[in-house]
Amino acid sequence: MRTQHKNLFLPLILNKSKLMKLITLATTLLLSVCAFSQSNLNGKVIDEQNQPLMGATVYIPALQIGATTDYNGNFELPSVEAGSWEVSFRMLGYRTLIEKMTFSQNETLTYTAVLTEDLNSLDEVVISASRNSEYLSEIPASVTVVGEVKLQEFSNSTSNISEILEFTVPGLAVSTGTFSNWGQTLRGRSLLVMVDGIPQSTPLRNGQLGIKSISPNDISRVEVIKGATSIFGNGGNGGFINYITKKPDATEKIEGTTNVWGTSNLAATDDALGFGLYQSLKGNLDRFTYYISGSYEKTGNKYDADETVILPTYGLDNTKIYSALAKLEYRISDNQNITLGGNLYKSAQDTPFIPVPGEFEVFNEEGDYSLTAGYGVEGSIEGEEATGSTLVNGQLKYNLTEIFAGTTDFTTDLYYQNTENIFFYSDKFENGGQSVINAEKYGLRPNFNTTFPVSSTTDVSLTYGVDLLRDKTNQGLLDGRLWVPNIKMFSWAPYLQSTAKFNGTWVVKAGLRFDDMNLDIEDYNTLPYSPLGDDNFNPSVAVEGGKIGFDNLAFNVGIRYIKHQEFIPYVSYSQGFSIADLGSVLRSATADNINDIQLEPAVTKNYEFGFLSKFDNIKFEAVGYYSTSNLGTGVVFDENINSFAPSKQPQDIYGGEVAVDYFSPDNKWQLGTSYSYVEGVTHTAGNENNLVYLGGDVIAAPKWTAYVNWAPTDKVDTSLRMTHLGDRDRFDPYLDANDDYTYRHTQFPVEGYTLLNWSATYRLQSNISVSLAINNLLNEYYLPARSQWAAPLRTFTGAGEGINTKLSLLYSF
Repeated sequence: MRTQHKNLFLPLILNKSKLMKLITLATTLLLSVCAFSQSNLNGKVIDEQNQPLMGATVYIPALQIGATTDYNGNFELPSVEAGSWEVSFRMLGYRTLIEKMTFSQNETLTYTAVLTEDLNSLDEVVISASRNSEYLSEIPASVTVVGEVKLQEFSNSTSNISEILEFTVPGLAVSTGTFSNWGQTLRGRSLLVMVDGIPQSTPLRNGQLGIKSISPNDISRVEVIKGATSIFGNGGNGGFINYITKKPDATEKIEGTTNVWGTSNLAATDDALGFGLYQSLKGNLDRFTYYISGSYEKTGNKYDADETVILPTYGLDNTKIYSALAKLEYRISDNQNITLGGNLYKSAQDTPFIPVPGEFEVFNEEGDYSLTAGYGVEGSIEGEEATGSTLVNGQLKYNLTEIFAGTTDFTTDLYYQNTENIFFYSDKFENGGQSVINAEKYGLRPNFNTTFPVSSTTDVSLTYGVDLLRDKTNQGLLDGRLWVPNIKMFSWAPYLQSTAKFNGTWVVKAGLRFDDMNLDIEDYNTLPYSPLGDDNFNPSVAVEGGKIGFDNLAFNVGIRYIKHQEFIPYVSYSQGFSIADLGSVLRSATADNINDIQLEPAVTKNYEFGFLSKFDNIKFEAVGYYSTSNLGTGVVFDENINSFAPSKQPQDIYGGEVAVDYFSPDNKWQLGTSYSYVEGVTHTAGNENNLVYLGGDVIAAPKWTAYVNWAPTDKVDTSLRMTHLGDRDRFDPYLDANDDYTYRHTQFPVEGYTLLNWSATYRLQSNISVSLAINNLLNEYYLPARSQWAAPLRTFTGAGEGINTKLSLLYSF
């Protein structure tokens, strides 16, 4: 029976074999026919500056096929069926481009997609917040990113990065109108300034000149992380600003940008003309890519709205500014590259004017007063050298990706930084003099980022490494006298930051950083100094140096809900750590041994809640915060020692920020506004009920900004921007030794003002544009905030610049 059964099925098996052969043959013929009816799509994805976009996605939804662009922005999409299909080109941070293309049989289409930056995107990639790429909408902290398009727009009006950031960064105090950023705090706290992660600030003797440390033309983006942070350590109690410089991302052997401009004051034009030139070159030589740039700017006389020469102290008049940037990148393989880079920024003011100090008078107990701005008159001071800064950075960086089974990326850099800040001539020194801060840093920062899935719904990433830093700082006079002794610091700081993402709904971040700082201070003699300029000089004290150390463990944690873009809230807690201007303590010493001087680090704790929302073409952000510190981050005048010294009193600071932006569907209109409010109080140790408002050097008056951008045609862009500073009147006068009413240092009322700036750009060709800007459009006479709250010092009270203009020509090739 079995044999009969087998024989019955044998013909069927043979027939199935034939059937399979027929199916195989038919399939082969069908595939051959399809192959002959398919096409290819090749091309490139670039941005508006003709730069390649690596990692952009090319996708045909109807066919469910796609490709990704390579390092040079190139892509290849094979086997596209004949027909008409919609092709989408997508890239984070850019507007999606959808093109309908018709594919014929056996045809290869070539297409170049140009993507425009999506200014309303919530998915911008941020690097600085945790030293690893992450989406802005997933960071449980307040972050402001100023991209290259915005930087170019504002650069058409000014080359002063301080003025650009005052408008674009809620929570940052308004610009001082000078070269110094003393008083331009971030949420009432000191901030750390970096270029490509390299510290530019000098926290061992904070000269507060770090914000203006690079040309905007060399910046691809600015990332501002607000609130106390343990990510980068010393100096960032209020957060940090990281200038990320342009990359050697060219596709041709040589490309470049030329920018020439002229400036002038319009309130008065006598010797007010200035000019500038910027040139960059970059290229791709197979595995080598390069970027080099250089610029030179010369400013003329500057006048206030009443045609008076502006006070030259820390001035921006008659200044020569040099900058240079160079980067050379070599791709060793697909997953590793090495970059050698560096930049120079030098500013030197050589003014034909000498300062006439401002004057103020307080009339009564109610605090009624008059304030007259200082100004400049023709003259010179014998032996005075040009004032300004010279900053030099060098960096060797190595990247290795997808190691340890593809889970880990490794980055390390070795950097060098040198700073020289030369200040104005001062008669507060015995026999007068000019002080100079010298700082030199070496650093090494190995950093790992490991990502691994915990489950199908949970991903975890770890960023960990160690910061090694050697910093040498002093402050002396140009004639050789030493004001702040040589301070050598070596620090090491291991850190760990973790991010967990749950089901695409929650993001939790937490981290630790341990700072261990060891300082070696040389023997020195304090300088006779009269801080109030009243010829009451402090006696010189011989101080025996020695070794001291600080350490601190900082912690941060935050959580963010990311499921719906209409409401993305977060709550966070973070700590910051810094040495509160050690140089100011040492130069004001009254003890004869370093061990008898009270030295204590400032630890800041920051509590924050905020949210992002996006509804179609509207983006809304709101943040509230509270921070407390065991010490102050500013200086106060101590009548007992007749000197300025860092505040020893605890500080409580609170505030909020709101920003709204609207972008029309056709992108012809862009409107926005932001409001920043911060307030702070202090009290003596052990007496928390005796609250005193903090001075203007710490707490900024409320700031309101608004803008309207209009692009009536594809060739024309216009912008009208408003900055309004509110009033801050928190202090009462007191009777001095002469029974005259006066105000204390930095505790002076601030009266608000409103400034309007206008600019327009016309594109002559796709690669040539001309721009015209008029700043202080209504020729408002005003005193910047610092000129008011610093009035008791008399030497810093100068008026702001009157109506002025900038005309620019930009050419790319």
